[in-house]
Amino acid sequence: MKLSEICTKYCLAHELSADYEYQLEYAVRRFELHLGRPAVAGDLTPDAVNAWLRHERQSGQIADRSRRNVRQSILTLWKWHDPTAPTSAVRLVRVAKRPPEAWDFEEMQAVAEAAGRLHGHLKNGVRRALYFSTVLWFTFETGLRRTDVWRFDVTRLDDQRRASMTQNKSGQVHVIEVTPETHAGLMALHRHLSAIGARHARTPLHWPFNESAFYYWIRRARALAGIDATIGNRAMQHIRRTGATAVECAEPDGATKYLGHRSGPTLAWASYIDPRKATRSIMPPTTRHHHGQRTSRIGGTE
Repeated sequence: MKLSEICTKYCLAHELSADYEYQLEYAVRRFELHLGRPAVAGDLTPDAVNAWLRHERQSGQIADRSRRNVRQSILTLWKWHDPTAPTSAVRLVRVAKRPPEAWDFEEMQAVAEAAGRLHGHLKNGVRRALYFSTVLWFTFETGLRRTDVWRFDVTRLDDQRRASMTQNKSGQVHVIEVTPETHAGLMALHRHLSAIGARHARTPLHWPFNESAFYYWIRRARALAGIDATIGNRAMQHIRRTGATAVECAEPDGATKYLGHRSGPTLAWASYIDPRKATRSIMPPTTRHHHGQRTSRIGGTE
């Protein structure tokens, strides 16, 4: 049986998100690219998978984090197809831990305001500027993941602009609140889509194109704002990090609740909170010399 067929059967047998299905399919393509032909079940051996993972590391075509993800995806398909598969013999992929980075509020504001200057309309007639400025502020204010942002039903908002929803990934109930300005943007989108009888009128942040187009326009907004214009990974997840960092600075341990995590604060600190902004740096009280004087952080020069 072809590995692509195993992947298709696995996706049919499990309730998966579109993102995870894509991740599995991407792993199969990476493995087949290494083999130079369509992979079959018989290709799933420790030696073959280890050789592929070593090649991915040596070629440097994908980042270590992606290498770890494709490894796990292939092992998932392999174990599902053959529960006795010797997956423990497959080499591990070590990923260097990088501290999370987040924008300052002023940077977030600059990107959102630049999004409000984007020209043109989406294919449903919505002004591109209104859509992107609203989606960026909504993400920042609620801490929701992209999938939940795209499927948020505005009719759930009450008179205090609050709503509860079940998160797609965690299954946890999450309570959100938006500002009057963001609420006005949501309602403007909702009214336009309702007027034209759009299927997604109740979920006005639904994105009607492919994902790459969505991220293209966020990059355009960053370029207009002059914020991280040449850095690729600065979109919805980065905005969640920015919101989580801001919440943690204002309310210790509040980021976990803002993000809707089931676990304690460990995950928030490991993946979302920018430690430069949420923790106090530490230096010796006296350091360096300036014109024969020592500089003291406490009392100036000595």
